[in-house]
Amino acid sequence: MRYKSCNLIQHGLCFYNEMLVSCCFSPNDQINGGFPPIICKNYHGELIDSDFLFKKIKEYNDVFKNGSCPKECLNCFKIEEKEWNEDHYINSITITHFSACNADCIYCSNNLEKNERTNNSYDILPVLNNLKEQNIIRQGVELHIGGGEFTIYKECDDLIDKFALSGFAKVFVPTNAIRYSDKLHQALVKNTAAIVVSLDAGSRKTYKKIKNVDAFDIVVNNLRKYASGLTEPETISLKYIIIPTINDNYTEFSKFLSFAKKLNIKKVIIDVDARYSRLLNYNIDPYLINFVERIKNESLKRGFITETYSFYSQCSNNSLKDKNIIHDIYSFIRYKILSKKINYLYTSHLYGIKRVD
Repeated sequence: MRYKSCNLIQHGLCFYNEMLVSCCFSPNDQINGGFPPIICKNYHGELIDSDFLFKKIKEYNDVFKNGSCPKECLNCFKIEEKEWNEDHYINSITITHFSACNADCIYCSNNLEKNERTNNSYDILPVLNNLKEQNIIRQGVELHIGGGEFTIYKECDDLIDKFALSGFAKVFVPTNAIRYSDKLHQALVKNTAAIVVSLDAGSRKTYKKIKNVDAFDIVVNNLRKYASGLTEPETISLKYIIIPTINDNYTEFSKFLSFAKKLNIKKVIIDVDARYSRLLNYNIDPYLINFVERIKNESLKRGFITETYSFYSQCSNNSLKDKNIIHDIYSFIRYKILSKKINYLYTSHLYGIKRVD
């Protein structure tokens, strides 16, 4: 049957600290402080009953089939119209139930949490193994890591062993690369894992300002290790999150590209800081859109595989504007005023939480 829906509603599962949900992309969750599509609101690592799971999935699915949209999914950029396979299986799992990190990035959403960052989360491996035994997850499932820094997470090596190195799953890992993982490198070489590293800078000074930790040289050295022996260089993506007033300049981005070239990294990702995007309800300022388009074109010109990523992709007006000097001046002034407001949040670190070493 053809109708509007989303793969994550149909076949997705996301593990939060105290909830089991379908995804972590919900605009209602990100903009309005509501909830994503919930499977179980009070969840702490219990084994999952398949009948209950697929009953909840069907409830959301039926709303779409009736030509409507669940409130949790309104205006989500992942919704598409196509023929959907309604068989009972999960092909995309996100693990984001831990928050410990060895950096303290000024843009991190964990800084908004009232709870201390901690490794004290439930064990995920017994749950995943049980889903595997029930044939709910199968060979080729995608395993996406979220939350804190995966390389310091207690089940990191076991997850890589049992899912990536075994070839059962493709594991996608965001990592700050401050800590090197040999297991993760093995999976990269085997092409059963991919990593995204948000370097966000082309210099040690800017990196330290963003990350609140002096580890630029360590990260560059670890990236060099990760990039060695790869048969598919695209398994490493180097990310540049644009942070107003801090790294929103062409010179810094050009240095960032130079480092990527030296490290033989082929793929770069450009994004706009989530806090700034949310401040504008994803209606990103035209001045910033033009800047993104400029650096994206420069990246392509230098031969990089280039993506614009989640928060920028959700922007409702992310296309170049016609050149008009009055409009450009107005956009520039407006952008700088808003940037000052958000920079205050960064520099005062109002939502900051002491990082975990």
